[in-house]
Amino acid sequence: MEKIKKMMKNEDAVSPVIGVMLMLVVTVIIAAIVSGFAGGMSDNQDTAPTAAIQCSITKTDADNAVLTLKHTSGDSLNTRDLRFYIDYFDSSGNPVQKRTQGASVSGFADSEGNTVSATVPYLTDVKVGDVGDSEVNFGQFLWNPGQILTTGNAAGFTAVTGLDPVNIDIGDIISIRLVDTKSQKTVFDKDVRVQ
Repeated sequence: MEKIKKMMKNEDAVSPVIGVMLMLVVTVIIAAIVSGFAGGMSDNQDTAPTAAIQCSITKTDADNAVLTLKHTSGDSLNTRDLRFYIDYFDSSGNPVQKRTQGASVSGFADSEGNTVSATVPYLTDVKVGDVGDSEVNFGQFLWNPGQILTTGNAAGFTAVTGLDPVNIDIGDIISIRLVDTKSQKTVFDKDVRVQ
């Protein structure tokens, strides 16, 4: 009889433990679902491509500057989906932001010496095409690791940044951000010092 009483006591203790464990499991599952939706795991969310990009601004003379971007590693970037955000302070100290998805500029010389137009920043990969060819115009190509984009001349620099090279000095800082328009996420964000 004593053995039966011990078994009953043990059986009584098992039921509340199982109930508590089931409640914990259900709580953890609900928390994971809520966290997933709050963290952006719901469907129809595009993920931003990732890329390592080097950027420089070189003032080549008093009235010329060139913006150069090199894709060093990561995902290929469709330039059709990239938007530039350029932030700086104007001569009065007011913050300014320029947005562009490329701009058509003339005054470039192709490999044959012809004067051509290009959408800047254009791709400088001769395997893809020469400056002025539609295949190297911003918005028309996949930007792969190892490839370089440039504004090419003062007009191209102004078209992308909104700044006249005459009004910038070596040492000035310009904030450059590239945003993937599909996901609305930043791919590149850096304060660049004019060299």
